[in-house]
Amino acid sequence: MKEKNSIKSIQIFNQSNEMIHETTRHFSFPSRVVKGALVDNLLVIRQRGLPLLHRGAVVDVVINTRSGDRIKYFCQVDSSTSGLLCITLNPERAKQLEDKRRYFKIKTAINCRVSDLCRDGSVVAYNPNLYGKIYDINLGGVFIVVEIAEQYKIGDIISFSTILTDYKLEISAKILRVKTSPDGEPAGYGCAFTSISAQQEAMISSYVNHMQIEERRSELEREKIAKEAEG
Repeated sequence: MKEKNSIKSIQIFNQSNEMIHETTRHFSFPSRVVKGALVDNLLVIRQRGLPLLHRGAVVDVVINTRSGDRIKYFCQVDSSTSGLLCITLNPERAKQLEDKRRYFKIKTAINCRVSDLCRDGSVVAYNPNLYGKIYDINLGGVFIVVEIAEQYKIGDIISFSTILTDYKLEISAKILRVKTSPDGEPAGYGCAFTSISAQQEAMISSYVNHMQIEERRSELEREKIAKEAEG
């Protein structure tokens, strides 16, 4: 199983897709010997007020990681009391879920500084940093334009920093897509973050929420002006 520190929360759903329990820290995956092999796929939750489920009850367990992954396991309950719940997770019946929040892009136009490039294991540091601009961002990555004569390639990894509201984000991303202008010149790069910590995720999530609120506020203001003009 994943390291406990990498797990953000664990959710349990019944077969009506209703969440019947969620925990962020009262869980463990104790190692045990099964058929002569050491395994750690037993989920143990120790907490007061747990739902009472009968042995063999079918449930879905969703593990949410700090990196944004959501993994769903189809399981049966091993044992259940008000203070202890044991469920065996079967990796063969696991499914990667899409995190819609991760892929919701916010259009923006914020300045950034690119500090280095990693290509084929070699790192080139930019001194001074290159100037760039981010035109959309989500928990998965960014679309970025960088003022550089040499075109980046798919697979390149760039490290950059930017200010999201009051927070400085320093992160690396791999180039997945190269957008070119009609004359063939590079017009920007679609990038996926190579890794994202809980703190970085919180920064980006807060910024995305802030921009959504501002966007909705602008829409309401435009609607108000239009109605006043009609009146």
